[in-house]
Amino acid sequence: MKGKINGRPVINRRSVKTVRLTAVLLMIFTVALSGCVDNGQNDTDNETEEPADGQNTSNEEYTYGMANVESIDILTLESFPVQIHVIAEGYLPDGCTEIDEINTEKEGNTFNVNITTKRPKEAICTQAIEDFKETIPLEVQGLSAGNYTVNVNGVIGSFELAVDNTFEEPPSPMPPRQQVVTEANNGTTISLEKGETFYLRLQENPTTGYSWELNLSHGLNTTDNTTDTSGTYYPPESEEGEQPLVGAGGVHLWEIRADSEGSQQVNAIYKRSWENETGEEDKFTLNVEVV
Repeated sequence: MKGKINGRPVINRRSVKTVRLTAVLLMIFTVALSGCVDNGQNDTDNETEEPADGQNTSNEEYTYGMANVESIDILTLESFPVQIHVIAEGYLPDGCTEIDEINTEKEGNTFNVNITTKRPKEAICTQAIEDFKETIPLEVQGLSAGNYTVNVNGVIGSFELAVDNTFEEPPSPMPPRQQVVTEANNGTTISLEKGETFYLRLQENPTTGYSWELNLSHGLNTTDNTTDTSGTYYPPESEEGEQPLVGAGGVHLWEIRADSEGSQQVNAIYKRSWENETGEEDKFTLNVEVV
């Protein structure tokens, strides 16, 4: 209650305390209620909907660009038909950038090769330059003889086809009724009389770039009386009137004569001519006893 003392209003202190206590209790109640509501909302916000089976949930985005090509080397493989491989070397700007696609288009006598890259947008990467080396086969089967240009991301090279790169009539059939040695004889020994010949027949697929390299001991020679051990490659057989199947393997044939008595040996290794030997290549060995 209010009154006056000496003309001044008097405030009831008990009433003031009651008002203050009520305000405090109301505030505590409001905070508590707010906490309950927030907790409920947070529980709802933290729930994660499980993705459907097989659904890709990755949202990673990439930045795409062109690879930095510094040099190209054009290899002409000694195969039938001729194969052309382009070796492109360059660098990537950091540890997250990688080769994305390699696309080749031919316009006239020019092969345009585009090497693209991709890099995750939000990735944190090492800033060290990464070298790369890509071997790119060109589709040259059926091309006419002539000069051709190769453009790999602005780096220019060229190659020449001396003759039309088309299938011709296959060599004459392999000689019948003659001793023939194959992969099944690897590591074995055969016996020959001096002056006698035999045929070495090994499976080969030049379209992969691999071929057999032959080495003969001093007492063995090919029948053409030269040091040439290239032999003859026979493409896969096909039906009459049809061209051999592209990419299929054939056989490589050598006719070898025993010229000196004693223990002789044939060694062969299956590798790409432009690559160094690693020790993991397929090898063939034949021991020949000449009497």
